[in-house]
Amino acid sequence: MTGIVALFGTAQIAANGVANSIDQIPIIVVNAVNLAMITVVGQCIGAGKQEQAKAYTKKLMKLSYLATTVLGVAVCALLPVILGLYELSPEAYRYSCILIVMHNILAALLHPTSFNLANSLRASGDVRFTMYVGIGSMLLFRLGSALLFGVILQMGVIGVWIAMGADWTARSAAFVLRYRSGKWKQFNAIK
Repeated sequence: MTGIVALFGTAQIAANGVANSIDQIPIIVVNAVNLAMITVVGQCIGAGKQEQAKAYTKKLMKLSYLATTVLGVAVCALLPVILGLYELSPEAYRYSCILIVMHNILAALLHPTSFNLANSLRASGDVRFTMYVGIGSMLLFRLGSALLFGVILQMGVIGVWIAMGADWTARSAAFVLRYRSGKWKQFNAIK
């Protein structure tokens, strides 16, 4: 992805770097919950308490959605102050704003189901499915769409970030369908 972004010029490269740094703020809770999800759900599954695993998954997902939304709104509200800490050209500043707002909207809608729910499935022993979805989505949507939107359709760095949204959408759809199907309950992580 970095190689693709490097094709778009200094302002877009700078904006991508700044946005990647700032976008860690809204998803900090999701990243922490990722670790907790594996431990908590794994303990529940190991104890044979699938309903408890389901309840904790829902509780942790709600926490992730709430925190991501609140932090994303806060970052967007403080964006002029935050971006004021960087020495950006007007063009890089504009791109940074677009990318950060895009990310925060996508993260509030899709990040927990793309990553937290995947870790819940992994903790229950449904590892292959999450791996195949992750690899397939990354190749097809993240990389393929980045080439299509960013390079071929000449949307630049915005096209690359649209590809990120496509990747998260595909992962979310796959993991929600898998979770709702209940197939994760059929795995036995410890034999």
